[in-house]
Parts: sequence; structure tokens; C-alpha cells
Amino acid sequence: MRTRASRDTAIICAAVVIAIGILSIPFDQSKSTSTYLVWILFLGVIGLGIALRYQYLIVKKRAEVELTGGEQYRQLAEEYRRLSDMAITAQEHADLKLGDVSAQLDHLREQMASLQKILKDVE
Repeated sequence: MRTRASRDTAIICAAVVIAIGILSIPFDQSKSTSTYLVWILFLGVIGLGIALRYQYLIVKKRAEVELTGGEQYRQLAEEYRRLSDMAITAQEHADLKLGDVSAQLDHLREQMASLQKILKDVE
């Protein structure tokens, strides 16, 4: 089941108003045909006004949603940038710490090697 476009719904609403208006006009033979035509024209203008107002409200609401969506997109993009910067910074800190640990391990290996050499000399 597909949804109707706002224009289609507005046209249907206007047609219903015109149909109700035509059915509500009394069919009295004493009145002239021009009176009926004036009523039909009057109801047509009212129906058109309703359709145009409905279309205006739909377009206005859609524009508000797009503006809000755009603002939310900008906020999400900014949050993503902030998080990616934090991730890069954390990666850099981890690399620095790994470098420090590696340097300390190298220093400990040198000390162990020299300690083993001293122990061999003592034996």
C-alpha cells in the first residue's frame, strides 16, 4: 500500500468539498440556473483555497524537517570529527607508550646481558 502525495490528498479534499457543496444546494425549480452556478463557483473557490492551504502547510512542514535534519547532520558530523580526533590522539599516545616500553625492554636486555657476562666472569 503506497501513501498519497500531498498534492493528491489536497485535490481529493477539494473535490469532496465541491461535491458536498453541490449536494447541499437545494434543487428548487423556482431559482434560476445562475444561482446554482454562483454556488458551484463559490464552493470551487473554497475547495481550491483548502487545497492550496493544505499544500502550503505540507511544503512548510517539509522545509522545517529538512532544516532540522540538516542541523542534526551537522551536529553528527561535528561529533564524528571530534571522536575521530580523539581516536587519533589515543593512537598517538599508545604509539608513544609502546616506544617507551620498547626502549625500556632494550635497556633491560642490555643490563641482563651485562649481568650474565659478569656472572660468567665470576665463575
